[in-house]
Amino acid sequence: MDVIEMDGASHNSVDDIRELRESVAYAPVSGRSKVYIIDEAQMLTPQAWNAFLKTLEEPPPNTIFVLATTEPQKILDTVVDRCHRFDFGRPTVEQLTVVLQRVAQSESIEISPDALALIARHATGSFRDALGTLEQLVTYTGSSIAVEDVLAVLGVADDDLLFGALDAIAAHDARASLEIAARLAETGRDLQIAARDLEVHARELLVVGTLGGVPSELRVTPDRDARLAEQAERVDEADAVRLLDLLGVAMRAIRDGADPRTQLELSLVKAATPEVDASTKALLARIARLEAALGGAPAAPPAATPPAAAPPAAAAPAAAPAEAAPALAAAPSVEPEAPLAAEPPAATPVQPADPPAPATPAGSAAVAAAAAQPEPADAPEPELAPQPSAAAVAVTIEQVAEIWPAVLETISPDQSMVCAALARAQPVEMRAGNLVVAFAEDDSFNRRMVADNADARTVIGLALESLLGVRVKIEYELRDLGTAPEAQELAGDELVDRLLETFDAEEITAPPAAASTAGADDEAEVEQPDFADDGDPGPEGP
Repeated sequence: MDVIEMDGASHNSVDDIRELRESVAYAPVSGRSKVYIIDEAQMLTPQAWNAFLKTLEEPPPNTIFVLATTEPQKILDTVVDRCHRFDFGRPTVEQLTVVLQRVAQSESIEISPDALALIARHATGSFRDALGTLEQLVTYTGSSIAVEDVLAVLGVADDDLLFGALDAIAAHDARASLEIAARLAETGRDLQIAARDLEVHARELLVVGTLGGVPSELRVTPDRDARLAEQAERVDEADAVRLLDLLGVAMRAIRDGADPRTQLELSLVKAATPEVDASTKALLARIARLEAALGGAPAAPPAATPPAAAPPAAAAPAAAPAEAAPALAAAPSVEPEAPLAAEPPAATPVQPADPPAPATPAGSAAVAAAAAQPEPADAPEPELAPQPSAAAVAVTIEQVAEIWPAVLETISPDQSMVCAALARAQPVEMRAGNLVVAFAEDDSFNRRMVADNADARTVIGLALESLLGVRVKIEYELRDLGTAPEAQELAGDELVDRLLETFDAEEITAPPAAASTAGADDEAEVEQPDFADDGDPGPEGP
């Protein structure tokens, strides 16, 4: 069989196709067939394809044309219709390793399985690249090849450093991450290639963690496969995704001229410590760590609150002191579980109907029976009462006050002014499912700063939702934090004293103002005769 290979990228003109057509007419030298392989066939010009079309449609006997391309969509439809199409996939690392092992044995080359696996991984699915690398190693080292020789020729990072970098990120150890970056730099290899190797390793961890095992295309050696699966269980998928994003940004910056070591160190430190990263993904990672620190069950507190819904309402006179008194006064006249049903206003007129029920005259028997009927219906409903306003009953102000410091910790460092402003406020009540955060009455500046900052509102809302398990809307108000939250009217003198103290002003008394007014009237009276004297000639004129 005669095999003739032609590069379509450099032989893509009509003249090249004419020469091919002339050579096709000759019989094969050895064997019974001639095979023409045109590599990069998509590079042929339309004119060349048109000149080649008749030969493809009626090829000479015993002649086979193989059109190899990586972009079949660029081949003309008229050419594709005259061919049989075969789509080939890339070989796996395992298949490449088997071929390399067979070649090494036939050539009496001593090479370890780890070195073969490293060559196969670096070939990225190409038999030609894998065999070419093996040939370079034989020229470089002779018939005995070690892992260190492969690392030196390929310039890739050691697996131990890659696994160590991801271990440091999983442990949130920034110091260990910097040490790994320093060791990568000390090897003298290109740090951009090291960043790419880290990206490939993070991608493998993400795939293994998502699939729950090492797929066939990632299998190298049993030891490395077991090590990869074990690390995938310890590295959070969110950390792997964030590292991939950070490395992508770092490699773009390196291509634009940034220092490779600085970009690599920055990516590793940001991945290990989300606190120094102001991105949304880093914020979500910090919220996840807060959830884990609080027990990993943010939805548990709301589920346990309905039995204890009455004590917070009675113990919070700041919310509605005037309404709490009737509820407490009516509580002794009903069963111990009735305070839950005594909170709705519809249940309050039913309770006074109990005392007249024992002594009912004939005329009032129907009224007493009608008044006593709703009580049995209300008695089994205390547990269902919170359902119409589940958010208001489930979340109490005590729960919000307990997690409020953790909410402030989620605010990123670039929102330091907002954090400082919120530190001067405090949650005071839950009103119809909305959280009321109060600032001091003279602190309207900080209230506007927080209320007008959309980013801060989003961050606080996400933090509350993650920690409480329910979405809570926030209202910002000005209140006297030293007294009850309800507005208190100030007397006239007290209001003046507070304004003088706030603006550091001095009160102007009435007598000086009256004297100045009298002085102004005198001046007006003095000027009036002058004006009349100046105008005397007026009436005498025509």
